[in-house]
Amino acid sequence: MPTHAELVTPERVLYSGEAAFVVLRTDGGEIMFLPEHADFVGAVDISLVRIAESGAEAGREGGRAEGEFRAAVHGGFVHVADNKVTLLASVAEPATEIDVDRARRALEAARAALAAGESGGHEGTAAGAEEAAEASSAMKALLSPDDPEVALRRAEVRLEAAGASESTGSSAAAAH
Repeated sequence: MPTHAELVTPERVLYSGEAAFVVLRTDGGEIMFLPEHADFVGAVDISLVRIAESGAEAGREGGRAEGEFRAAVHGGFVHVADNKVTLLASVAEPATEIDVDRARRALEAARAALAAGESGGHEGTAAGAEEAAEASSAMKALLSPDDPEVALRRAEVRLEAAGASESTGSSAAAAH
C-alpha cells in the first residue's frame, strides 16, 4: 500500500499523489518515509526532495524522472500522519523548472561572498550571532536567509535536483 505525498508552497501544490517513499533532509538528518510511517513532525532543511511515485503516478511530466518527482526545497516543515506525508515549504522548485545557468551564477556569487568574508543575518548582536551559530542548519536557513552559506546550499541543491551538481566537494556534503 503506497503512502499519499504532498509538496505544497504558498503559490501552488507541486506534487500530490501516491508514493512508494519520500526522501528529504530534516534538522535531524536525512530521512525516508515509507508507507505506514510513524507520526512525525520536523523542520525540513534546504535539500533535494525525492518522491518515488507509485503505480499509475509514475512517469508523469513536470519535475519527474521516470517514476520519481525531484524538487529543490529551501526549508519548511514535514508532517506525517495517517499514511500521508505533507511537506510545507515557503520555496520549492521542481527539477524541470530549475534554471541551471541561474543556479550556477548564484553558486558563484555565494562562493565569492564567502571568500570575501561576508556573513548575513544576525551579526549585529552577540545574542543573534550566538543564536545563529547554535541553530540547526534548517533553522539557520530560516534565521539567516541571506547568509552566503545558506545561499550556497540553496544553489547546490538546485543543481543537484536538476542533475547538474558539481563534483568539486560541495559545502552541503561537507556540512552534513
